Amino acid sequence: MATINSQEDFLRVLSENPEWRAAVRAQILGDELLQLPAKFDAFVERIDGFIEEQKRFNEEQKGFNAEIRTFVAKMSVFVDEQQELNARIDARLNRLTHDSAQLRGWLARTSAAEFAPLVAMNMGMVYVRNLERAELARMSQVDVASDIAKNELASFLYADVVIEAELEGSTHYIAVEASYTADHRDTDRALRNARFLTRFTGVPAHAAIVSVRNDRELDDTVQEGSVYWQPIPDHYWEPD
Repeated sequence: MATINSQEDFLRVLSENPEWRAAVRAQILGDELLQLPAKFDAFVERIDGFIEEQKRFNEEQKGFNAEIRTFVAKMSVFVDEQQELNARIDARLNRLTHDSAQLRGWLARTSAAEFAPLVAMNMGMVYVRNLERAELARMSQVDVASDIAKNELASFLYADVVIEAELEGSTHYIAVEASYTADHRDTDRALRNARFLTRFTGVPAHAAIVSVRNDRELDDTVQEGSVYWQPIPDHYWEPD
């Protein structure tokens, strides 16, 4: 058996006897510390596996991101095309709305001329005729005053209908404005035209509107009788 008298002897014996060295290491380090290298190797192996998986995921993510960018680009083109289509549809609808409004206005004015005898009768007068536009022009030329604005006079000359009627043997005029849906602009023009007619001729003149329906704001004007309303029946607009 080896004799150990010094530290050098102890280290030499450990060097010459691996099993002693292993026993001393186990006594000093314990099982947990001895297992650390193996655990660390296993940990490193798992980390390497995770890194490889992360690399694969990153590559897949890059591909997915590229697909998303392509999809977004296509969607952007689609949105632009849809906006252009919507703009064209809006423009067509606006034209149709404008054309429809013009057509309804024209039909209302035509109806006003046809309903002139009825307007006069319902206002308690006898219908005589509808005045020609040239007659309105001659009337306005009699008044040489300069206080009437040119746009007001032009609007008067383009009055929808001016009716000549009789009341108890005297001549009266009826200034008629027509619209599908009448509002205060129609009543204002009718009242103004009636004032102009009296001013130009000295003959009593009255205001009337012909329409399918009116704005609520006209209820008081019609109720108080300052403007007569001749309604156009809904069925009058129906096709044959």
